[in-house]
Amino acid sequence: MRWSPLPRLFVALLVLIGGTGAVAVTAADPAVQLSSVTVTPDDPNTGEQVTIEATISNLENSDTTVDIRDLYVRTPQTTDEFARVEEVGSVAPGGSLTIPISTTFESPGEKRLDLNLVVQDDDGDYHSYTYPVYVDVSEPTVKADLSATTSQNASGTTEVSLTNFGNTNLSDVEITAAVGGEVLDRNFVYDIPPESSRTTAFDTGDVDSDTVEFTATYAAAGGTHTTSLAVDVDEETRVPGEIRLTALEASQAGSGVTIQGDAANLGSTDADSVLVRIGDADGVRPTAPSGEYFVGAVEASEFATFELTAQTDTNVSSVPVEIVYIVDNERVTTTQRVDLTAGASVSSSAGAAPGGDAASGSGSGGSGGLPLRLVGGAVAVASIVGGVALYRWRSQ
Repeated sequence: MRWSPLPRLFVALLVLIGGTGAVAVTAADPAVQLSSVTVTPDDPNTGEQVTIEATISNLENSDTTVDIRDLYVRTPQTTDEFARVEEVGSVAPGGSLTIPISTTFESPGEKRLDLNLVVQDDDGDYHSYTYPVYVDVSEPTVKADLSATTSQNASGTTEVSLTNFGNTNLSDVEITAAVGGEVLDRNFVYDIPPESSRTTAFDTGDVDSDTVEFTATYAAAGGTHTTSLAVDVDEETRVPGEIRLTALEASQAGSGVTIQGDAANLGSTDADSVLVRIGDADGVRPTAPSGEYFVGAVEASEFATFELTAQTDTNVSSVPVEIVYIVDNERVTTTQRVDLTAGASVSSSAGAAPGGDAASGSGSGGSGGLPLRLVGGAVAVASIVGGVALYRWRSQ
């Protein structure tokens, strides 16, 4: 409720002096006060119920119990009455009683009202009191909009929210989901006060159509209203994070293998706690310093580099790399094999494992070189000589 400065001051003075605005019928008034008067809601609309709550106190220095005969609301200096309650009860000295009285207003604007109280004392005499009340009534504004978001964890759940942007309550709210005019599901939500919203969820994972139309129907300001929103549920769905190994390059030195590459996130959500490690396989053993490599978090559509080291037997043609990560609060474990036979990246004999000959190999992203499966003493010697020559050339 909005008060004008002068009426507010007037009301404060009335409270301080006991709340009496009219002379009692008898000369000796009992010590009665309208000690508190509140209006709810403080900014009502036309047609909306307004409750005026009055607290009537009979002060301790009073010498009589008073019976509350009438409490009513009128337009000042008229007989236009908005509401009345009668024979409410009695208040002894030192006691109080709170009484609600309700009414509605059909036209907007600031209303100047009188709250009138009539009490009767032990002698049978009547006393009346008046308290001014101001109520600013507005025209109702009905405005509401729908919004929707589809779950990011591929569960197929679409959350739909109805927001009340107006100044009046929305009641009997029903939200439906439809495809091609056929209603698939409907949900009911609680009443929505002004400047607030309610959310409900629909399962749209099995919907055959890309587009679902959501419609909210609700009652407000004495009428029924609807608002609709068409949602492309496929477009709204975000692809969960997925880690794949890319730009792979494998190099061999004797029985030692080094695998380098990128751990790329191909999804549209972040992946956390990404770990890559040499997987279990016959003839393959993880070795220091990088049998496993903790990458950490990889944001959507981003990548991070890694390096793994292992030892392999001579007949091993591929190495399994295990990928472990967390996406949308779920742990995912996959395995990707790195081919050692597609090509070779030659390392010097200085990098070979003890007792091993220099050999070569590469992954799909390798730079090429001598084939790993070439056999024969002459070819082996040529590989060693070629490796030393390459080492000397790089040292210049």
